[in-house]
Amino acid sequence: MRRSLFLALMTLTGATLGSFATAALPPTIKLGAVESLTGDNASYGIPIRKGIELAVAEINASTMLGKSKIVLTVMDDKADKQEGISVFTKLINEEKVCAIIGPTLSSTAFAADPIAQKAGVPILGTSTTALGITAMGDYIFRDSLPQASVIPGTLSKVIAKHGVKTASMLFESTNEYSKSEADVFKTSLQKLGVNLVASESYSKGDSDFRTQLRKLNARKPDILVFCSLIGEAIPVLQQAREVGIKQPIVGGNGFNNPNVLKNAAEAAEGLIVGSSWFIESTVPKSKQFVAAFNKHYGSDPDQFAAQGYAGAYIIATAIKNAGSAERAAIRNELAKIKNLDTALGTFSFDANRDPLHDSVPLIVQKGKYTLFR
Repeated sequence: MRRSLFLALMTLTGATLGSFATAALPPTIKLGAVESLTGDNASYGIPIRKGIELAVAEINASTMLGKSKIVLTVMDDKADKQEGISVFTKLINEEKVCAIIGPTLSSTAFAADPIAQKAGVPILGTSTTALGITAMGDYIFRDSLPQASVIPGTLSKVIAKHGVKTASMLFESTNEYSKSEADVFKTSLQKLGVNLVASESYSKGDSDFRTQLRKLNARKPDILVFCSLIGEAIPVLQQAREVGIKQPIVGGNGFNNPNVLKNAAEAAEGLIVGSSWFIESTVPKSKQFVAAFNKHYGSDPDQFAAQGYAGAYIIATAIKNAGSAERAAIRNELAKIKNLDTALGTFSFDANRDPLHDSVPLIVQKGKYTLFR
C-alpha cells in the first residue's frame, strides 16, 4: 500500500516537474521580423525595425523574461510579395523563430501570412491595415488599427468642422492596401451622408497625376480623399496644389509619414490623417518610448516606430504569460491580451485578433503633425 502510494506520488511529481521543464523558457528565444527596408516603403519599414530593436534591447536588459534573451532576426522583404514568401519560409523553417513581426505592407501580408498560418507560427502585423488581414487565420494578429477603425472617426471630425457635403477621391488601383482603403472611405462617406462625386485611380509607378486631379477638382468637391503609399503620396500632394486644389485633403495611413512633411513641404500643409498614435501623447508608456527612442537614435519616432515598439512588447508579454517559447502557446496567450499598457495606450485584441485602442486625427500645420480639433 505504502509502496504504491510512494510510486504514485513519484509519478505525479515527475509529471509535474516534467510539465514545468517543458514550459520553462529557453536561454534564447528566436523572434523574426520582416520589414520593407529598401525602396520607397523603407520609410515605413525602417522606423518599425528601429522600434522593434529598441524594445528588444529593453526587454533583454530587464528581467521580463527571466534570464532568457530574445534573439531578433530582421529580414528585408523589399516590398515584394515573392520576397516576402521567401523570407517568411526561411524564418520559419531555417531560423525556427517562435513568432514573426511584420510584414510592412498589406499586399505582402496577403501573400506571406498564409505561409505562417499553415506552419502554426504567430504573426503580429505592425502596419498592415487593409480589410481581411486577420481573417486569413487564427495565428494572424496586428497592433495596427484597421482602416475601418480609423477612417470613420477622422471623416466625422472633418465633416463636422467643414460642413462637408461632397468629396472626390484618388487611389492606387494596383495595390491591395490602397484599394481596401478606398473601399473603406467610400463606405464611410456614404454612411456619413457625403456624396462621392468623382473617383479616379492610377497605377504603381505613375508620376503624373495632374489629369486625374483636374477631373476631381472640376467637380468642386468640399474635400478630396487620397489613398497612396509614400512613393506616390508626395507627388500627389505637390501636383494637387499645382492644379489649384485648395480644399481640405484627407489622406489615408500612407500619408502618416514624416517624409511626406519633409519632401512635400508646403504642399502638405493642411493635410488631415487619422493615426493610431501621436508623439505628444500623455500616456506614460508613450512618453517613456519617445524619450528612449530620442536617446537611442537621436531623432523623434513616428507612428510606425511606435507600433513596432509596442508589437515587440506585446509578443514578449505573450511569451512571458505562456512561460514558453512554443508557437502554439504564444498564439494562445496573444489572444488573451486585454488592457495591456503600451506605447499605443491601453491595448487589447478583439475576438478577430484586431487591436482595440483609440485613434487620433492629425493635421499638418507649420510642417508638423498636430491634433485636428
